[in-house]
Amino acid sequence: MSSTEDIIEALTPVNDWVWYVAFVFLVGLGLFFTYKIKFLQILKLKETSSLALSGSSEGKRTHKITSFEAFCIGLGARIGVGNIAGVASAIVLGGPGAVFWMWIFAIIGSGSSFMESTLAQIYKEKKSDGNFHGGPAYYATKGLKNRKLGVLLAFLTVITFGIGFVGVQASNASSALVGAYSFDHAEVIYGAIIAIAAAAIIFGGLKKIGKFSSKIVPVMALIWIIFAIVAICFNIGNLGNAISMIFVDAFSAPSLIGGALGTVIMSGLRRGVFSNEAGLGSVANIASTADTKHPVKQGMIQSFGVLVDTLIVCTITALVILSYGSYESIMALGLTKSQLVQAVVASTPFGEAAKYIIAGFMMVFAFTSLIGYYTMSESNIRFIKDDKKVVFAIRVLIIAVAFISCVLGADLMEIVCDTFMAAMGAVNMIAVALLSKKVYEAYKDYCDQKKNGIEEPEFHRDVLSNNEGVTEWE
Repeated sequence: MSSTEDIIEALTPVNDWVWYVAFVFLVGLGLFFTYKIKFLQILKLKETSSLALSGSSEGKRTHKITSFEAFCIGLGARIGVGNIAGVASAIVLGGPGAVFWMWIFAIIGSGSSFMESTLAQIYKEKKSDGNFHGGPAYYATKGLKNRKLGVLLAFLTVITFGIGFVGVQASNASSALVGAYSFDHAEVIYGAIIAIAAAAIIFGGLKKIGKFSSKIVPVMALIWIIFAIVAICFNIGNLGNAISMIFVDAFSAPSLIGGALGTVIMSGLRRGVFSNEAGLGSVANIASTADTKHPVKQGMIQSFGVLVDTLIVCTITALVILSYGSYESIMALGLTKSQLVQAVVASTPFGEAAKYIIAGFMMVFAFTSLIGYYTMSESNIRFIKDDKKVVFAIRVLIIAVAFISCVLGADLMEIVCDTFMAAMGAVNMIAVALLSKKVYEAYKDYCDQKKNGIEEPEFHRDVLSNNEGVTEWE
């Protein structure tokens, strides 16, 4: 057994234990938040989708990030290899029923995303680069007056996303490319390409990142959905069975995996959270960068992003896989992650072209996600120390991680990422719960203004019963 396998084996029980703890906070508090905001993510879906897709011009004439750009950066971070490789992994490990639990946790997590993104807007602050920055580290420090907790959350964010998620995205993209175009030292070449491309955008600054994401992400998501639907149509006779498997197996683990219901549920939670990142504080970092008139707007926009990621993009991918045939026939392929999707689509008239097409999607998905993770990493580094040299160092680190992870492979990065992701979710949700009153007050203010006929509600910190630490809403 290799040293990498030894490390993975040692980390596995730790990872499992941390996720049981995270389950309590991510699901328990997520349900409580959903109740308190009166199922906003479902009952106000028309409004949240309209805000997200309107292409708001707020901040358009400045060098700040617009609401729409922040939505696209957030969606770009969410829509990554988890929407292809992660869904395939969930089905292999937890069976078709894991998809059902991904849906349930997405609806719950959408409420959590509203809470954390609204908080991030309330406690955002302008840094030396002229942009707004915020997120868990900021609202823990400014709202809870706990600098140590803020530094811990900033550190967890950089480790989880700037290193863990970047490594997973880049290595999975490289793996898919190697599967399509293999040659000597391919991993090194692909790693270099990914790192160089990332560097070109990262060193362009946050506004350039926003412009890049706002142009690429909507197109990227739409093309994947169209391609996947075409693939499903080739196996349309199995679509009914695919949907049936999701619901039937949601409450009974398939005999092939020998697991219990808990295996199905936890697979749905882990891969769902990896994909949509609800409750992890990641997209809250991005939401805070938006130049908007009311913090609740970004909360609503980002809550919609969770639903788009899981209920639409992940579901489409799941149906591509499950329409292949029975669960037994899928498992008989002996594949997982992107290789499973490539094999399933290759069985359709797409043939061998499937592996090249999906490798291309993996590359684009991973790259836009990587850019989003850099955005939140820079924000948290600026929180710890707003210094150009430190920012330069984190840029170099993330670019280096993208390259090195392509060479080393995804397995080790995935379990490290998984463990820190669970820890990040638990700590962040506690901070959100302690500050939840501010979100409820801001939401009430937004609703009251809308009831009074104000089309574009504007926020002022005086509506909060305690506005200490709120500096950007005078």
